[in-house]
Amino acid sequence: MDEKDERILDVLKENSKLSTQQISKKTSIPITTVHHRTKKLEKEGIIKKYTVVLDSKKIGKPLSAYILIRVDYKLLKQIKKNDLTKFRSWPGGSGFGNIQSFGGGERELNRNFKRNFHPFDLQYYKFDNNFFTKKYNSIINKLSVVLPFFSYFALRSIEGRKYFFDQIRKNQETLYELIFNLDKDLLEISDSTFGNPIGFCKNNKFYTSSFLRSLIEISFIKKNTDFDKIKSVIELGAGIGLLASCFLKLKKNIKYLIVDIPPTLFFSEYYLRNLGFKVFGYKDLKTKKNANLNEIFNHFQVCCIPPWKLELLKDYKSDLFINVASLQEMEKDQSKNYINIFKNCIKKYIYLNNGIKGHAKAPKKGEFGVLNPTSMLDLENELTNMFQIKYSKTDEIHRYIKIFEKKAF
Repeated sequence: MDEKDERILDVLKENSKLSTQQISKKTSIPITTVHHRTKKLEKEGIIKKYTVVLDSKKIGKPLSAYILIRVDYKLLKQIKKNDLTKFRSWPGGSGFGNIQSFGGGERELNRNFKRNFHPFDLQYYKFDNNFFTKKYNSIINKLSVVLPFFSYFALRSIEGRKYFFDQIRKNQETLYELIFNLDKDLLEISDSTFGNPIGFCKNNKFYTSSFLRSLIEISFIKKNTDFDKIKSVIELGAGIGLLASCFLKLKKNIKYLIVDIPPTLFFSEYYLRNLGFKVFGYKDLKTKKNANLNEIFNHFQVCCIPPWKLELLKDYKSDLFINVASLQEMEKDQSKNYINIFKNCIKKYIYLNNGIKGHAKAPKKGEFGVLNPTSMLDLENELTNMFQIKYSKTDEIHRYIKIFEKKAF
């Protein structure tokens, strides 16, 4: 490309609708030369296409925004290399539910409605998405603008929504009674309303289903360990950090390490910071050279790290390791890899709550599920050389809870 090409391009950038003759006049380049050079620039891909510049105000979009994105390619390569192969597989699950549910409130209601009441929700969505219902309600909505009383003639599945909400409340009250009978002292702490979750108030305290389930997990740990002596916890796959928040509220000086994939770490950091806890986050690791967990916990209550930073555990020991429903989402070699890393830095207990047979088996690579599921026995076999089973509970069909205690050597 030479100086003549540049002159032609400068004119085209100002107005691409100009004819060859007009470009020739503006550049003082012969018409035939302009024609041949323009075709050459198109053929070489220098001119990709001719487009238009719109007046955004006249098309009802008065605001323009320029978004700058800074990409750390080194970090992306690290994620691709480590996170996707050695430590997890996306189709297995990987915290997707927690990311979806973080909207809270109505979005949480819709999401759970779709998941939890399968026979009922199919009818609900069939009703809402029925062609006739959609068209009829569309007309009613338009008429209601002028004549509000028409809104009473809309076809609604509000009864179904009310039924579902009633079921949530019943479920929450059942969980509350269960914890009251297991260990009522745990009910001294309450959930946060941050994120507008669905919950209920009892004795001036707010509870959600997820929070109450976290308290049930703690009740098992509290009953079957020397709970008062647990000063540090490592949790693999913490979701938005509900179980972590329970521990932090119950034990003021506890050190809580969360290991998770970056998308979920964002939510747990965000959630726990908004509850007022001091969190050393995933981003902080980038700015801190030669990070040391013992040093970090001198200033922070929570530390969040991605899987490829597990090298930090080599000089760190913790009293308790927790995993609830995420080892089951992994391929067998991934879950074994995790267990073999963590068991060497745990001083006392390991708490596992997972599916007996692991996750659903995928029909083929890339589809939902895992190719080689992780069973309860797979994890037990990895631990028996260093740990013994202290507590075991199973429904014999789906799930198990096991607490392992380190053997005395």
